[in-house]
Amino acid sequence: MQNNFIPDAIDIVSRAITADNSGDYPTALNLYRDALSRFTIGLKYEKNESRKKLILERVEGYMKRAEELRDYLNKQAEIERQGGGGSGGGAGGAGTKKRG
Repeated sequence: MQNNFIPDAIDIVSRAITADNSGDYPTALNLYRDALSRFTIGLKYEKNESRKKLILERVEGYMKRAEELRDYLNKQAEIERQGGGGSGGGAGGAGTKKRG
């Protein structure tokens, strides 16, 4: 069986980074989640241990960024539920963008 999960995940995470850098955090989060699930499946089929290690290192960074975005979006949603105005322009975890 050819492992297409890793190349698919790489394509999706590239789109996630683009959305993240342009400030479209909800889209970025969904794309990061999709990519992470594909990486997870792909790693099960990856035979090359050095490649597997490299992918895992990258996945950890993407997972951290997805968690930051999730927390930021949850805070923004909470502020909106409480009727808090504000510009929503604070860094709030979304300020450290994952690049490449």
